[in-house]
Amino acid sequence: MRELGGDRMNPVQRERQHTVKASVLLMQLREDVKAMNSAISILSQKMRHLTRNEKILGRNLIVLNKKIKEMAEQGETRDVPEAVLKKFEEIQKKVDQMDKKFEELNIAIANTNRKFVSAEELKELRYVVDSINPLNLATLDQVKEIVKNAVEKHQKDQKMDLG
Repeated sequence: MRELGGDRMNPVQRERQHTVKASVLLMQLREDVKAMNSAISILSQKMRHLTRNEKILGRNLIVLNKKIKEMAEQGETRDVPEAVLKKFEEIQKKVDQMDKKFEELNIAIANTNRKFVSAEELKELRYVVDSINPLNLATLDQVKEIVKNAVEKHQKDQKMDLG
């Protein structure tokens, strides 16, 4: 007799499909982690550049402040040249902008870290999936089909006993 049922694949073929799906999901997850790693590396590199530039600008400000103090201590009656004041204001604006960018990068990195899982969490997830082994679980449709076949077989056996 031929079995009736929507799924004509044998269990080995079904298991292969599940295995392929699981491996595809793991490959996609691995690619996502690589992409996240690249993004974090780029952000980290930008932070290093911003920090270095901020240090340079800070040193420049210190040098300019010393020069201004020296000029004031010399007791010169003339004011600080307007060009020096403009340059000082430009440097101050750049330092403020760098501070803002640095803070934005810190926020972006914090948000990125919240969006993705760490390597340790990924290992925990892999352990849970491996321990559950979802490829050995039955779907609801499969369980219904097994129960239906068992009920039909039981009914046939009862009819044969009566007849």
